[in-house]
Amino acid sequence: MPSQTGVPRLQFVIVTPEMGAMPGVVTGGTALIWVALWLVFFRKPDEHPNLSDEERQYILSGQEHRPQDATTRPSWRHVLSTRRFWGIAISRFLAEPAWQTFNFWIPLYLFSVRHMNLKEIALFGWMPFLAADLGCLVGGYLAPFFIRRFNVSLITSRKLVIICGAVLMVGPACIGLAASTYVAIALFCTGAFAHQAISGALFTLASDVFGQLEVGTATGFSGMCGWLGGMIFSLIAGALATTLGYNPLFVCLMLFDVIGATVAWKLIIHGEPSVSPRKAAPADLAGRSTWAR
Repeated sequence: MPSQTGVPRLQFVIVTPEMGAMPGVVTGGTALIWVALWLVFFRKPDEHPNLSDEERQYILSGQEHRPQDATTRPSWRHVLSTRRFWGIAISRFLAEPAWQTFNFWIPLYLFSVRHMNLKEIALFGWMPFLAADLGCLVGGYLAPFFIRRFNVSLITSRKLVIICGAVLMVGPACIGLAASTYVAIALFCTGAFAHQAISGALFTLASDVFGQLEVGTATGFSGMCGWLGGMIFSLIAGALATTLGYNPLFVCLMLFDVIGATVAWKLIIHGEPSVSPRKAAPADLAGRSTWAR
C-alpha cells in the first residue's frame, strides 16, 4: 500500500504543499488498521470459529501433504543442504533485483530518459505498483487453475506460475524499444505484475516443500538471499546506469528471471525427503499445529 500510494502522495504534496507530511502520516497510519484486523480475525484453520467443516477441509486439502516426524527439528545446516532450498534461494536472489529496480529507478528513468516532469511522474508512476498488487492476486489464482486444468501437483503448479512470470518479464526488457513514454510505463506495469507473481509463488513454495519445523528457517534464509541479490544489483545499476544506460539493465532483469525459473524447475523436486538428525525440545513443539506448513 505505501508503494502504490507513494507517488500519488507525492503529487498531492506538490499540489497542496501546505499539507506537509500529513499524507504520509495518514497512509502509514493505515497499517495500524491492518494490524488490528489481523489480531481480531486471524486464527488457525483448525481453531477458527467462523469456518465450517467443509471450508476447513477445503483449506487443508490444498496443502501439500508431506509426512514429517513431529519430534525432530532440522538444523539450519540441514535446511541449507537441500536442493529445494537452493531452488528457492537462487531464484529469489535472481528475482529480487527487478523489484528493487522498479522501486528505486522508475522515477529517475522517467525523469532522465523520458523527460517527464515531477507532476507527470506523480500521475503515472503509481501504476506499476498497482500492477504488482494485481500480480500477487493473479499469481495466487493461477496455481489452482493449473491444477484443475492440467492435473498437475501443487509444486508443479507453483513452478508454472514462475515460468509464466519469467516469460512476461520480456516486457520490461523491451522498454528501450518503446518510442512512447506511455508504452514504456505499460511495460513497467507488465514487469511489476510478472515479478510479484514470481515472488508470491517462490514465497509460498517454501511452505509447500518444507515441513512446519523447517519453513521458518528456509523462508528466512531464502529471503536474505533475495535481498542480497537486490542490494548487489542496485549497486551495479547505480554505477552503470549513467554509462551503459538503463536498457541493458532491464534486459538483465529478464535474463535473471528466466535463469531463476530454470533453476526452480530443476532443483525443486516433488517428494524430496525431509530428514533431520536433531531432536526438538518439547517447548519448541508446544502449541504447534500439524496443519501449518
